[in-house]
Amino acid sequence: MEKELFSLFPSFQLITEHPAKPAKGFFVFHHAEKECWFKIHKKDVSKRDYNLLTALFTEIKPEADTPSASRKWLAYLEHGGEPPVPAETEIRIIQLFFSEQTIEQKELQEASCAFFGTSVQLVFSSPHEALLIERKTCTVHEPESFSSYMSALESDFYIKARMYIGKFQRADSRFPAHFATEKEWFRKASANSSAGRIYTMETLFPLHLTDQMPGHMKEVLTKEVLTPLGYDQEILQTVRAFFENGFNASVASKKLYIHRNTLQYRLNKFQEITGISLKDFNGALAAYCASMLAQEHKA
Repeated sequence: MEKELFSLFPSFQLITEHPAKPAKGFFVFHHAEKECWFKIHKKDVSKRDYNLLTALFTEIKPEADTPSASRKWLAYLEHGGEPPVPAETEIRIIQLFFSEQTIEQKELQEASCAFFGTSVQLVFSSPHEALLIERKTCTVHEPESFSSYMSALESDFYIKARMYIGKFQRADSRFPAHFATEKEWFRKASANSSAGRIYTMETLFPLHLTDQMPGHMKEVLTKEVLTPLGYDQEILQTVRAFFENGFNASVASKKLYIHRNTLQYRLNKFQEITGISLKDFNGALAAYCASMLAQEHKA
């Protein structure tokens, strides 16, 4: 492709990352199949050439990330306006909450565009809140990508943030209600200082489950687990880490910065005191809910 385009357009330049700033005097295109970008000076492109290029590639226009585009998204998500994407498009919202309220929005938008490409747009909803709006394409960003993005924010911009990764849904009249639910889940997680920094529906489900648990069920967990343990936060924290890391003792011990033998000792002590086996999923679930209830009690 590069050789053919260069032979047709002398000003052709290949770009390996999404251009952070519009190239003055150039047309910029995205080649989705090869996940690369290129630019061609406008003087080299006839009307016929332009029509052919736009039929084969996606043109990257500077106005794609203008404030008006952000306002359209916010109007749609918060007030049920028209979706700013074509019908049948599936999107998800990745919510961000920044500890710092002084954020260089333009620089962060450029960095986010360079990191994720054209399928994700960053929209600020307040000075300390933003939304990464991702369109579903053949390439969907995995949780590891968002974890790397969060690390980049901290190392490059000295920004500490929390994130909620939403679920893909069709961008129709029902999506704003779906987003409102995810927003409420994120708000509750942000109020829980021990909930980590990257959340999904799956990771927060136990938190909501214990929060809405009937009083008599909370009494059972308190009587059978928390009281015998004396609300030992060290043991409960270990149980929680063991559950959240897929019952992988090596990973859980690293997350807790303790030796694997220490972790195993605490888990054995939990079973010895409560009689609940963490090797059984039902027992582990009851133990995990008890640890979440202890956090609620501590707060």
